[in-house]
Amino acid sequence: MEKNNVDYKKIILTEAEKIAMKDGITKINIRSVAKNSNIAIGTVYNYFPSKADLLVAVIDDFWQGAFKDIKWKSLGQNSFYANIEEIYMVLHEYLKNFKENWLEQLSLLKTQEKLLGREKETEFFEVIYGRIIFLMDMDNDLKQFQWSEAITKEKMAEFIFQNMLSMLRKDTEDISFFLLILRKILSN
Repeated sequence: MEKNNVDYKKIILTEAEKIAMKDGITKINIRSVAKNSNIAIGTVYNYFPSKADLLVAVIDDFWQGAFKDIKWKSLGQNSFYANIEEIYMVLHEYLKNFKENWLEQLSLLKTQEKLLGREKETEFFEVIYGRIIFLMDMDNDLKQFQWSEAITKEKMAEFIFQNMLSMLRKDTEDISFFLLILRKILSN
């Protein structure tokens, strides 16, 4: 195989993700990624100028992977609550692939790495909030809900997803209580 056809960036990212899955995100470092990839350290720095850049790419790929198995288009046929449960279960199952709790690991990163990672997460979360709002708009029962300045769709979407993340951090399997609370809040 010619050297020009090698996707070094993908190889590097794949090895970093393997380390994250096996040992946790905090164990990723340029030297070990280069060694595991059989790529020179300088080459890794060509694609990822710092460890923080590599971690941000891993975090981005993590969230992309976490949501890739969700069949967003087919969710419009279910109730809002069934959709929230489906999304949660897909995320819960995805997180089982990691030896260490990924969400807990993110809090252990150094300050600069954490800031960059949070920026990437925030971008991704904004997309998810939009999708939750879309699912609210698709549910006939929720179309009747009287939204207000105090309880907006945007605030509710953020509330739902942040609580889902909290339950995922705790490895909660049964979210029926959460769904019951949502039904109470969103009933007229």
